[in-house]
Formats: sequence, C-alpha cells, structure tokens
Amino acid sequence: MESYDSDDVQAFLATFGVAVSTGDLDAIAESYAFPALAVDATTSEVVPDPDAVRDSARRAARGYRERGLVAAAAHLEDVEEVGDALVWARVRWSYRDEWANEQESSTVRYLLRRARDTFEVCVEVRLDPREA
Repeated sequence: MESYDSDDVQAFLATFGVAVSTGDLDAIAESYAFPALAVDATTSEVVPDPDAVRDSARRAARGYRERGLVAAAAHLEDVEEVGDALVWARVRWSYRDEWANEQESSTVRYLLRRARDTFEVCVEVRLDPREA
C-alpha cells in the first residue's frame, strides 16, 4: 500500500478550490472518477459522467454568486488511508466574500483515489452541520 502525505491531499483540494472559486467547470469535472457517488443525510445520487458534474457545479456557482461568495477555501481536517490508492479526507470548506471574510462553511468527506499524479473524487458525503 502506498503511503500518502496529507500535503498531497491538501494540494489536490487547493487546486479543486481554485476551480470552484473561478467556475472552471472542466477542471471540477476532471477532479471526479466516474461513476461517482454523492451522499447526504437524505439522498444518494450516482454521478454518471463529467456533464453531470458540470451541470451541478454550474448551479452551485450561480448560487454562490447570488449570495455574494467569490472564493472557496479547503481546510483538510483529517485524512485516513483505507486501501491501495484510497483515502478518506474530511474537509471543511470556507466560502468567502469579496473581502475574504467567511460567510458560509460546510464539511464534506471525500473518498479519494490516487490517479494521474493527483486524486479523484469517488464518493462525496456532505455532512449535516450538526455532525460536522
């Protein structure tokens, strides 16, 4: 089993955060494995292809702009190896306004797989704020 430094995961998340912040739909889609799975407290949804990610990211970006949010910063809280090339990462996302003030946050767990010298999201679990 390969060993991963949390810096590798943080570098992936930083790149992912820049893509989210700039609305780079292709870069966001390239960050996922397919099919992927998105889970929250009430639903489980298969993410079949890059187009589904782009559509979801486009809707999210519109919502961010409407709320005055211009940047997303990832803070890696925990990372755990779970098998060959797989890690669970717990991430707190900080959503910032134009003055870099945090206006919203969320916590997500990602099952990441090592791929192409970086990682790709296989499973995304949005945590209930009460559980975060």
